[in-house]
Amino acid sequence: MQYLNRIRLTEELNLIVYKHYEGYFVLAAVFPNTQPNRVSHLLCSLIFSIACSCNAAELPSLGVTKSVNGNVTNTQFFGGARANDREVFENQFDSFEQLTIAARLQLDPSHIGRIGNLYIIVAVGDNYFYRDSAGTYEIWDRQFDSLKPAALNKILSASEEISILEDTTIGRLALSGQRLSFYFAYAEQLNPTELYYNELPLQIAIADYNPLKVDAGDIQTLQISANDTSRAREIPLLIYLPESGKPRPLILFSHGLGGSLLTAVYLGEQWAARGYNVVFMQHPGSDEDILKDVPQSQLLSTLTAAASLANANARIQDVSSVIDQLDVWNTDPSNELFGRFNMALIAMSGHSFGARTTQGVSGEDVQFAFRDTRERRISVAMPLSGSSPSIENAMEIYKGVDIPWLLMTGTNDVAQVGGTTVEGRLAVFPALPAGAKYELVLFGGEHHAFTDRPILSSQSPRSPFHHEIIMALSTAFFDAWLSGFPDALTWLEGEGATNLLQPGDRWQFK
Repeated sequence: MQYLNRIRLTEELNLIVYKHYEGYFVLAAVFPNTQPNRVSHLLCSLIFSIACSCNAAELPSLGVTKSVNGNVTNTQFFGGARANDREVFENQFDSFEQLTIAARLQLDPSHIGRIGNLYIIVAVGDNYFYRDSAGTYEIWDRQFDSLKPAALNKILSASEEISILEDTTIGRLALSGQRLSFYFAYAEQLNPTELYYNELPLQIAIADYNPLKVDAGDIQTLQISANDTSRAREIPLLIYLPESGKPRPLILFSHGLGGSLLTAVYLGEQWAARGYNVVFMQHPGSDEDILKDVPQSQLLSTLTAAASLANANARIQDVSSVIDQLDVWNTDPSNELFGRFNMALIAMSGHSFGARTTQGVSGEDVQFAFRDTRERRISVAMPLSGSSPSIENAMEIYKGVDIPWLLMTGTNDVAQVGGTTVEGRLAVFPALPAGAKYELVLFGGEHHAFTDRPILSSQSPRSPFHHEIIMALSTAFFDAWLSGFPDALTWLEGEGATNLLQPGDRWQFK
């Protein structure tokens, strides 16, 4: 072992620090001229102090400790903030990140074991708040007499750990564009007017809400299949996983007729980079496999045959099967997806035939099914190029939609198969009950505007603005109604969304 240092903690207690060759630190306590009955007490203090000192080194120092009355103390304050699973401490964060804020007080040895109070104070702009013993932040007038403790009449330990936030999604706090400064303090019961506090505040800044801002971390992808043994049906999945391994909301996506897992890669990457788990499902019988080795002259008839009521019903059942399978994986400690999904927060989206699938599981009255096809585990829905099976009966068909919907279509959004018209797509929004219902109509938007699949030379090129608008509005919609971000809702229903639109685009909500 390598000798590092001898530290004189008190006149009665010295500490020798060695470093083992394998990288471990070894501590030896020396008690010069100390009576045996004092050794155990000092050793306990040593254990607490050293544990605190080693752990405190992980958090940045908050400067020299101050006291209201100018007394000198050996207490030290440490604090820091970090996001997601990153180990580094930072001071700037975005709304989609999961924030952890912690502090630690390493108390003066003379204060250990005494009764005291702990205080937490945060400045937000020009306003100050204290956290009370119930965990509620109350406005503070900066008068000492009105300051209430976060912890009252507790035995002060050598190390006092304070948790402000732990893996909390920032967007839920409605703090976009704010700067926060945290102060920590304590006082002994015997001298309650003597407050010890950190000289330097723990400062963090929350960026303005921006739905296009994404995490620069790596996105993992996983290809796997969900097996529905009751139907002898294997459903291929492409799963996009955000960098954070904590439980996160889930977005399901259903492709259009003749599509695949790669129908809208840009959306999978965008949503995952915002912290969502994204699961693209591929539906046998109406996917790209039906077109293999089919002559050009028979493509349209093959697609028309695949757009059957049987396939529509199978797709609707696929959604529930996939959710069931994800739930199994999520609760299996041996599975690589264990604990990744927040199964209480599930969104559904899809394009074209996938939009009809989305509508069928999220409130549309699917008349051919002769049953309620709603999947109640789905909280919000976003059909891309959706449509009503009947313009005349649309009010009756959609009267049961009781969750948030965002519809997207375009002024040129027509499809050869089924003869779906722009009028049929635009019939859905007016028929939806009011309350968290949105519609985007892209000027010049073609049916393929919502995918990133290769387009034919005979088709109009995609607008360079459409994907950005789709990504921004869909992300804000999920942030607002799936994740519960107040600032996302303000952006969605305010100037944030309208400023993004191009001339001729239409955005409305009710």
